[in-house]
Amino acid sequence: MKKKTTIKDIANVLKITPSAVSRALHNHPRISDKTKEAVKKVAKELEYQPNQLASALRSGKSKLVGVIVPRT
Repeated sequence: MKKKTTIKDIANVLKITPSAVSRALHNHPRISDKTKEAVKKVAKELEYQPNQLASALRSGKSKLVGVIVPRT
């Protein structure tokens, strides 16, 4: 089974910090277009997919909706 690609993996390839990778992936205005393009290219090559559970834990928002249906 292949190890999941992380932001740290992308940062190591590009020799930049993980926070710069995160900012580039989120289109932060302080990150240059050149860096954003490089990060997105490497992320695609390494098949990076954000960890939705980690994101939900960090932000406190899961983006899930629960539905309760009574039995009748």
